[in-house]
Amino acid sequence: MLELIPLLSFVIIASITPGPNNIMLATAGASAGFRATVPHMLGISIGLAVQIALVGAGIATLIHQYPTITVVMRVLAVGYLLWLALRLLRPQPGLVKSAAGQPLSFAGAALFQWVNPKAWMMALTINAAFLPTSLTPAAAIAQVALVSAIANLPCIACWAIAGSAIRHHLADPVRRRSFDSVMGFALAGTALWLAISQ
Repeated sequence: MLELIPLLSFVIIASITPGPNNIMLATAGASAGFRATVPHMLGISIGLAVQIALVGAGIATLIHQYPTITVVMRVLAVGYLLWLALRLLRPQPGLVKSAAGQPLSFAGAALFQWVNPKAWMMALTINAAFLPTSLTPAAAIAQVALVSAIANLPCIACWAIAGSAIRHHLADPVRRRSFDSVMGFALAGTALWLAISQ
């Protein structure tokens, strides 16, 4: 049990700090409420667990052999985040509600982890540094994937709860516009950081 403490510390810090998932969850919570955001949250946590397991099973080797895959994933992530940011910064009736402001589906959130560099950083780091040596490789990978998902969920839920908590304040169109602008710039900033980081 003690060997899981460093893993838990890493997952909690990585999960609760700002990133694409958390910005989208705060926006979704503010737009649709906490309950409607639950599938989005579960998709992130379970998608991360699957990603950790597959990276541990060897998919990281494939990525390293074909670096073009990384470039394509980065371009997709940057493009998607910029698209969401533009929808928030330049809202159009009906479009924002159905895209940028609403939660992703369970499947959409799980699939987004594959183009989310922060999720890749977590999956690679967990497999490189936190696999317990007392277990078989398969059991160790399964354990860290499960523990990571369990630790990740309450951390990301904080962002959806925070968004949901201010939802009633956003009934005012001016406040809503200000919130959407802040979230849009945050997503655009995240996309820019992803585009220029190595």
